[in-house]
Amino acid sequence: MEAPESHLERQMRAQEVQLVWVRLGMVAVATATLLIFARQIVGLPVLLGILAGVALFSVATGWLIRHFPAREVGVVSTIVDMVAVTLAVYFASGIDIHLFYGLVILGVALRFGLGASIWSSIVMSGMYVAVVLTVRTGEAEIINELPVRVAYLVGFGVAAGLFSRIVIGRTTENARLQQRLAEDERDRARGRENELLSQLGRDFSASLDRDATLRTISSGAAPLLGDATLVFTVDEAEHRLLPAAADGRDHTLADAWLDAARQRPARLGEGIVGGVAATVTVRLGTAADIETGDPDALRALGLAWLLAAPIVAGGRPLGVLATVGRSSNGPDGRVRRLAEAVADRAGPALQNAQLWSDLQQRMAHEQTAQRVKDDFLSIVSHELRTPLTSIQGYSQLLEGRLRGERGAESKEMSHLRVIRSQVGRMRRLVDDLLDVSRIDRRGGVSIETADFDLAEEVREAVSRMGREHSTRSIDVTAPETLPVHADRDRLDQVLSNLLENAVKYSPDGGPIRVTAERRGGEVEVCVSDTGVGIPAEHRDQVFERFYQADDDAGRRRFGGLGLGLYISRAIIDAHGGRIWVAPNTIDGTGSTFGFRMPRVAMPLTPAGIAPTGEPPPFVVRRREG
Repeated sequence: MEAPESHLERQMRAQEVQLVWVRLGMVAVATATLLIFARQIVGLPVLLGILAGVALFSVATGWLIRHFPAREVGVVSTIVDMVAVTLAVYFASGIDIHLFYGLVILGVALRFGLGASIWSSIVMSGMYVAVVLTVRTGEAEIINELPVRVAYLVGFGVAAGLFSRIVIGRTTENARLQQRLAEDERDRARGRENELLSQLGRDFSASLDRDATLRTISSGAAPLLGDATLVFTVDEAEHRLLPAAADGRDHTLADAWLDAARQRPARLGEGIVGGVAATVTVRLGTAADIETGDPDALRALGLAWLLAAPIVAGGRPLGVLATVGRSSNGPDGRVRRLAEAVADRAGPALQNAQLWSDLQQRMAHEQTAQRVKDDFLSIVSHELRTPLTSIQGYSQLLEGRLRGERGAESKEMSHLRVIRSQVGRMRRLVDDLLDVSRIDRRGGVSIETADFDLAEEVREAVSRMGREHSTRSIDVTAPETLPVHADRDRLDQVLSNLLENAVKYSPDGGPIRVTAERRGGEVEVCVSDTGVGIPAEHRDQVFERFYQADDDAGRRRFGGLGLGLYISRAIIDAHGGRIWVAPNTIDGTGSTFGFRMPRVAMPLTPAGIAPTGEPPPFVVRRREG
């Protein structure tokens, strides 16, 4: 917005130029008059010299206005006019030219207003009286009319001042109105620019695809800038600027510029575009400024100027927005302002697109690594099954032969039972690894639902665990029947994991209690032990993969891979239920693991995610029949 002082100065300069033309016109008229009445005028050469001096000063006024304030030039012009008219009155004989004082007074009134007009009329009246009384004492007619002429000059000063007040007032009001209209128009234009820039910012961020974002930046900025617009990206590894997208009003020029930039990518710090990327500052260059070389292809493409603005995000230069033109006038302030504004909005959008591109590449690498790992686990697990099956089969053959030869309580039979136990453990570990691989690869475990009695399944699991750990006391509380529609094998796997976990983490013995009951449309199973318990800070993590709580020395106190609870959670989640761990408040020591699920297993939906923790969405279901 233009300041009032600069607007007033511009107005005074324009007025002073108009007075210069009026003065030159009066000089021409006065010169013609003197030449017509030359024989009747004494001192003609002096008068012509005065007019010539006034004309020269009028011509010089144009230079003075460009280098000095208009008010100071106006004061000097008034003094020159007063001196010129006074000298003319002094040297002119035979004519009285005091009326020219009126023109000087009028000029003062138009320049400085009423007060200056009256003051100048009094001063010039005094000068006129002094000249007349000095050199024209013998001219009685002039002496007699002197009071009238003085009154005329003073009255003319008052009238001219009043006239100037009206004229200047109207002129000032019109100027203010025009200024207000111009300011309103600038405000509307700035509002349209801001709205357009806001829309461009939304367009830039509409896509996370990096190439699409770059094309949107160039196509959105092109109509606002020069003949062609090109977006460069920074290649930090090669320290070069790579042309990414071009557009513009002159599509031929945009394509030619893009090809030239691709043939010779600019280095950081080289040329205008490279300098902008290196210094992170806006730069404007012309073809005339090029001393050696042509890194920006200005001369090769016949361009007159190039304007470049840095695209920055997070304090790091990501690229350069450059625009060119063929006109020798160069870009105006609006183009420079828009280029900076567009570059500012392009920075965050390009950063987001770059982050998304990096994330996609990282995800692709991680997926590849995950696939290789899953394939490895699958191959190794299957390869381990073959020797384990052989070991188990031959151990059974040996056990059958030795039972008849040595007896069931022989030392060899004891060794075979250890072998069979360890083989079973190895098979369970292999199965766990395969389950983990399936969970990672497919997002969950598969379940095959069928109708069965969960209470009977709980009693069978407890009986099996009792046979394996005959010294442990395991108490079961369950209704006579508890029908459910779920995956029997998978729930048996969960029950086995929870029971083995209870036995493992109560190494000093102690009873284990298992309860199964109906909870409305759900069933709930809990396994409580009186073992070491789980510290509160570890309870939210025990269902994570490969997790086990360490002892005070940072060592694993109990063996295992830490996969049982992780797989159990996946199975219960696939049934649409939830699993948890809590302190054993009934016995005062140990832990209670429990799960609750619908009697008729339903697929897990986003709304059905268990409220404990944030488990992954293990939902892979195979339909029956």
